[in-house]
Amino acid sequence: MTPDLHRLLLDRLQQQGVNSNEAPALLRGLSKVLESHPGIDTTAINSKLHLLGWNGVTLDYQSLQLTLAWFDPKG
Repeated sequence: MTPDLHRLLLDRLQQQGVNSNEAPALLRGLSKVLESHPGIDTTAINSKLHLLGWNGVTLDYQSLQLTLAWFDPKG
C-alpha cells in the first residue's frame, strides 16, 4: 500500500504545481515541520513552508492527510 500512497501523494503535489524533481525536498521539509509541530493545520503548515522558501506551494487538506498517512510509521 505504501508505494500506491506515495504515488498518490506525488500526483497530488504535481497537481498543485510541485514538479517531480522538487517533491523529495518538499517532503523532507514537510517531515521536519510535522515532527516539530504535531497536529499542525494546513494554514500553519503553509506558513512554515513559505518560511522555508516554498513560496509557490500551498498544501491543501487532502495533501496534508496523504502526507500524514505516508509518514505514519504504523503504515
